[in-house]
Amino acid sequence: MSIQFWRNTLLSTTAAMFVGFSAPVAQADIPDENYQAILSHLLTEVVPPKLDAFHDATSDLADTIGEFCRDTDTDGLKDVQGAFHSAMDIWQEIQPWRMGPMVANGRDQHIEYWPDKHGTAKRQFRKLVFNKPAVYTDPIKLSEGSAALQGFPALEEVLFDDKHAKQLINADEDGIYLCQYGTAIATNLQTISGELRDEWPEFAQAMSNAGPDSMDYPTAKFAATDLYRALHEGLLIISSQKLGRPLGESEKDGKASRAESETSKRSLRNVEHNLIGLFAIYDGKWGDVGEEGMGLASLIDSSLLDRSFRLNWQTVQDRLSELPTSVGELLEQPDGYAKLSDFAGQIDFLTSLVENDVGGNTKLGGGFNSLDGD
Repeated sequence: MSIQFWRNTLLSTTAAMFVGFSAPVAQADIPDENYQAILSHLLTEVVPPKLDAFHDATSDLADTIGEFCRDTDTDGLKDVQGAFHSAMDIWQEIQPWRMGPMVANGRDQHIEYWPDKHGTAKRQFRKLVFNKPAVYTDPIKLSEGSAALQGFPALEEVLFDDKHAKQLINADEDGIYLCQYGTAIATNLQTISGELRDEWPEFAQAMSNAGPDSMDYPTAKFAATDLYRALHEGLLIISSQKLGRPLGESEKDGKASRAESETSKRSLRNVEHNLIGLFAIYDGKWGDVGEEGMGLASLIDSSLLDRSFRLNWQTVQDRLSELPTSVGELLEQPDGYAKLSDFAGQIDFLTSLVENDVGGNTKLGGGFNSLDGD
C-alpha cells in the first residue's frame, strides 16, 4: 500500500485534528538548553534502568540454561526458551538506540548478528555442529570468534530448532555439545550486557554535557541529532529489513525465512518491542521509567500535532497487536501477505511523520542517514 493510502486510513483515527505533512510553522531557533534537557533525561535517567534490566535478563538466561544442562528435560527446555524470550524482548526495545556503547566495536552485531543476507551464520553453525570445536564452549574464546556464532540468533538455533531441541533433551553427543555451546553464548551475552551497562554512563554524561568545551559534541542540538536519527532509522530498519526482507519484491517472492527470529516464531514480536523502545525517544517515558513528554515531544510546540502523532503511533501498535507473533504464521493466512504489506505501509507512514513533523519541528531532521550508503 502507498503512504497516501495509510495517510487516509490513519487520518480517520484522529479526525480533523490530524496535521501531519504540514509545513513546520516558522519559529525561532530552539535554545540549546532545551535539547540538553532531553539528552539528560533520556540518556542518564531513562536508558540506564533498561540496561540494568537487559543485564538481569541475560544473567537469568545464563543461569537457566546452566541448570537445564545439568538435568535436561522438556520442562527445563521450556524454561530456557522463556528466559530467551524475556532477554530478547528487552534487547529488541534497546536495539534501536544505535549509538555510543551500543555499537562500539560491533557490540550490537555480537549481541545479534542480523540481517544475515548471505546465510553466513547457518553455514558456520552447521560446520560447528559437525566438528564440535571445544573452543566454542568457552565463553571467552567464543567472544573472540565469529560474530555469526555468538548472540541471540545462534542461541535461537540451539534452543528452538526442532532437531536440536530433541538433541538437547536426549542429551546425546550432539545435545551435550549444544548445551555447552548454548551456555557459552548465554554467558557471553551476560558479559556483553554488563559491559554495555558499565560503559553507558560515561557516554551519556558526555552527550549531556555537549557544548563548546566538548570535543565530540559542540552543541546539545548536535548531540540530540543522534536521538532523532535513532528514531528515524529505527523505523527505516523495521520497514526495509524486518518487514521488507520477508516481503521481497512480490507475493511470489515473499519468504518468511528471511525474517528476523523466525525460528523462535517472534519476528513480529520483535517489531512490537522495537516500537516500544522507539516511542520512548519521542515520549520520554519507557514503561515505568521516565516521564511523559520529556523526550523529543518536549520540542513540539503544537499540542494538536503532538496528540495526532501519538494517536497515529497507537493505531499502528493496535494493528500490530492483531497480527500473529511471527511473519511465518501471518503468511500462512490466505490474506497474510496483503496484511504484512499493509502493515509495512503503516510503518512507512510513521516514518514520514517523523521526517516531516518531528524532524521539522524539532529542527533535527535531515542530514546524514547511515542507511542510505552515503
